[in-house]
Amino acid sequence: MNPYPHIVTTEGTCGGRPRIDGTRIEVSTIAAYIKQGITIEELASYYPSVRPAEILAAAAYYHDNREEIETFLEERSRMYEEGRAAQQEQMKAGLAV
Repeated sequence: MNPYPHIVTTEGTCGGRPRIDGTRIEVSTIAAYIKQGITIEELASYYPSVRPAEILAAAAYYHDNREEIETFLEERSRMYEEGRAAQQEQMKAGLAV
């Protein structure tokens, strides 16, 4: 039996990362909100088509697989910062011409 009945992974959808079934809302997205102090009730208002039980399942998955999710969030953040820095360098180079 799946310990996370509302959480699925599907090859080719969201990069095969765990997500809430029937949505493209990744567990990592819910985890990022939780890390910011956003409550389950607030998340339910952000995603009115998702039941609180589904959000709780994502939170449970995150807590049970914290290292995996944290590693992904750190990598995503690093890639974002690298892309932003490269874009800023391109902008500076364009202004210097």
